[in-house]
This record gives sequence, structure tokens and C-alpha cells, in this order.
Amino acid sequence: MGTTRFTLALGALVFVSLFGSLLDAASIPSSVKGLDYRSLIIYLKRNPDYSPNGPAEYARALRKWGAKVPEQLIKSLAAMAGAHGHPSKGEEGELGDVPAVSIRNDREYLSPVGFGTPVQWLNLDLDTGSADVWIYTTDTHPYVAQSRDHVFRINESSTAEKVHNTTWWITYGDGSSAYGGVYRDVVTLANITVHNATVESAISVSNSLIQDPYMDGIFGLAYRLPVQTSPKQPTVLSSLLPLLNEPLFTVDLRWRSPDGVYTFGYIDHERHSGHIKYTSLLPGAQFWELEYTGIHVEGQDRWYKSTQIPWRAIVDTGTTLILMPQDVSDLYFSDVPNAMFNESIGGVWTYPCNNPVLPDFEISFDSGFIARIPGKYMNYTNMPDNPKVCMGGLQGWDDSGRAIFGDVFLKAVYTVFDVGQGRVGFAPKKF
Repeated sequence: MGTTRFTLALGALVFVSLFGSLLDAASIPSSVKGLDYRSLIIYLKRNPDYSPNGPAEYARALRKWGAKVPEQLIKSLAAMAGAHGHPSKGEEGELGDVPAVSIRNDREYLSPVGFGTPVQWLNLDLDTGSADVWIYTTDTHPYVAQSRDHVFRINESSTAEKVHNTTWWITYGDGSSAYGGVYRDVVTLANITVHNATVESAISVSNSLIQDPYMDGIFGLAYRLPVQTSPKQPTVLSSLLPLLNEPLFTVDLRWRSPDGVYTFGYIDHERHSGHIKYTSLLPGAQFWELEYTGIHVEGQDRWYKSTQIPWRAIVDTGTTLILMPQDVSDLYFSDVPNAMFNESIGGVWTYPCNNPVLPDFEISFDSGFIARIPGKYMNYTNMPDNPKVCMGGLQGWDDSGRAIFGDVFLKAVYTVFDVGQGRVGFAPKKF
């Protein structure tokens, strides 16, 4: 049996929203005179050579959500980089930036999004955990731009208009950052064109963010989080919603399959089995943040619930792993033979790859829905420096009860992000 560190003695959750909302979901009209209401589907381009680096993904998730990256994890990633070729270094390397040691094709899903007139197609990461739409452009510093496969050529778009005296700046948990200028231009998603959308042009980007040359930017789809511009500008999501049949979008990620899609403006009922059950977002939520009520590990005879405060989770397509309170991950891996809480790489749960299939993991919601994540989904990847050792898709962090439900979770459920009614719907799907 694995090392047991489970107590379920969780502290109070403190998560302060720093910004007001530009998008009042309740005010989105069900119809607007003169507009052509439509829906669209975006097929995900899955990288067939995807080979994730588990420790790097864990560091990336911690960094995104403002958690401290353990010093031992940083050292381990640096050692792995030395064994697999040195990563390029930028001026941010002295600020504690986590080295990027995953292979060049380290992004699993990208989606085509068009910019400008005539349209220029870029591959973007659709991210429900952020609000900004930022891309690499001809404004981008040459040091960064030369590593890109594609950049948006601003001068070739007849509809691009500079928003003067406006900048954007995103800072991540370890101090790495990206910043640049702001334009208004056409954004095209499948058959829908959004005019005068807020497009953020990257001038400079920290080294840890540029290692994947195939990702041309990020398309933020957070619920009510404002963009990080000064002064504030409308989000692209708020400009897109009035053009849709319904103010919602859905996500159907697939495990090791190219068949994943996003749909905007409608629910594809052919893609799920059983009823969609909805959970309301928490009051004042800016992210897709909701409450979950319990957890269960296959083979154990009881469900567990928080002993103190309600458990909260953010549903995030831009995070690969599931991050949960440390006690929860400890409980899960206590049932995995020979699992080890590996402090030598910053506190990551690992186990021999020749183990039988990991146990299924279940998460319950007050709607009555139970998300069942198959054990084979929970087996995330081999360790880059030892292919006989594997790392789980569930990892712990100490963030007072808050969880991040990333792609490992989303591959197991059909998900509806209902902006109009401020809720998230889940339904089972065939595995």
C-alpha cells in the first residue's frame, strides 16, 4: 500500500477577487434586434505526438494559480533539462522561472482562431481559467518572435486599429509575465465573426511561456474575470455571447482521441449520455468556480466530505492536471500499491508503471451528479527521467480546500459553461 498522509483536516478557504466585472451575465439579452443568432463548433487539433512532462505540468499549474513552486521541484526540472538538452534562457531566468523541459510538442489541444481581414489563422489554447485573448504578433520582440511558427501580421489586416494609451500585463505566480499593446480587430471562430474585439498583442513574454512554438496565444473564456488591460476593455467572450443562439459554450475533451470539440451557442446532445445536471457558481465568482460535496475512491467503503468548510473548485481547460487539497490526493494514492509521495521532486505522487490500473475516482456535486474518472485517466504519464515510474493526474496542493479541475477531469465528463445562468452543467459520456 502507498504511504498514507490523509487527515481531511482542511483549513479555511480565502480567495479574494481583486477586480470588478465587465460582463454582467444576468444582463445578456436572449435576443437583440437585427443580429443573426448562430452557433458554432470548433474541432480541437490534438497533437498526435503529445508526450506530457508531468512535473513540468505540475509546476505550470501551480504557477498559473499563484501557488509557490517548491524549490526541490525547480531543481528537479533543471536537472531533467540538463539530461534532455538545455532550454533556451531569457532574461527572466534569474527570477525563479521554472525551466521548460517538456518536448517542443508539449501542448495537447489547440484550436484554430482567425484574426484580422483577410483572416489569418492561429492556433490558440482555449482557456476557461483566464479572460484575455493575447497572441504573438509582428509587435513581439524578435527574440521571442523568431521561435514562433506563426505570428499575426498586424499591417496586413485592414481592420486592425490600435487602442492608444492602453496596455496589458499578466503576471503569474512566480513573477513571470507577459505584456504588450491592445488592438481592435475582427476575431473569427468557425462561422461567426466578432467585430471590434479586444486583441492583445504580446510585446514581451517570459521565457517559461514561450517554449511551445506551436501555441500562438491564449483565448480566455473565464466567467466574469475582466481582461488585464489598463484601462479596462471588454472581453472577447462578452462580445461573442450576443451573437450566439444561447449564451453558453460546451467542452468535450477526449482521452487520447482527436474527436474533442468546443461548441458555442448550443449543446450537442449526441456527445453525452444521461441528463445534464447543473451546479450554480459561487456568489461573486469570476472564474468557473463551484462547490463539490464529496469524493470517493473505488474500492473504499465510504465517501468523504470536508470536515470544516465547503470544498470549492475552479473548472479550467487551461490546466492539465487535477489539483486538490493535499489530504485528498493522499487518500487516493493510499490505495495505489507502492505509491510514493516523492519529496525529492517537490512532493509529487509517483508509483511503478507496472502497477495494475489505478482505481476510479469519483467527485459528487449538490446537483446529484457524480463525476467518475476512470483509473486509466488518472495514470497521467511516465516520469521523463525514469520511464518505469509514473505520475498521477491528481496531485495535491495546500490552498485551503480549493481544487482545480483540469483536463484529466474534463476528459471524463461533458461540460456546459452556461454564462447566461451562471452555472456549470455536467453529464456522463461514453468512455
